[in-house]
Amino acid sequence: MNNLKISTRLSGAFALLVLMLVGLAVAAMTQLSAMRAATAEISDNWLPSVEVVNAIDAQTATLRLIVLTHIMNTDEAAMAKIDQELVAGRAQMAQLRKKYEALISSPEEKKLYDEFAANWAKYIGVNDTALAHSRKNENDQAKAIAEGESAKFYAVSGDYLDKLIKLNHQGAEDARAASEHTYTTARNTLLVVAALAIALAIAAA
Repeated sequence: MNNLKISTRLSGAFALLVLMLVGLAVAAMTQLSAMRAATAEISDNWLPSVEVVNAIDAQTATLRLIVLTHIMNTDEAAMAKIDQELVAGRAQMAQLRKKYEALISSPEEKKLYDEFAANWAKYIGVNDTALAHSRKNENDQAKAIAEGESAKFYAVSGDYLDKLIKLNHQGAEDARAASEHTYTTARNTLLVVAALAIALAIAAA
């Protein structure tokens, strides 16, 4: 009878240990998947978004410099060359924006980007008016626009881009915090299961 009791106790303990190991494996896989998702979100979305928005911000400065350079020139050949630079610069901006649009991942981010896009369209329109004056050597009118409406729209565009950078930085930080929380939960789960396994082994002995 004692042998049977010992055998039953060992079988029961072994079965519980197997169940605990299976549960631990399932929990570990779940936690690892969550950590992988958080890491992928940082590397595939948030950080690339910050990089592209920074590139867009730099390109807005380049385009503004091109416009101001055009306004300061009166030579037709020089202005023609600057016009070519402007076309190329705007094409590059379009490519950067297309790249960023594919990375937008939340309604808040899309709203901010749409507001930037609407403001940027107004900025381009105002600049086109200034450039039309510049091509006719009406530099005073062009300069007034560049220092007035154009400057205001440019500043607002910068504000939107700053907000987008901040939003994506925060997204990366939230994902990092989620990954850290997942790691802590997984570690604690492992410690608890290990402690229960030891207790079970002692009880079965």
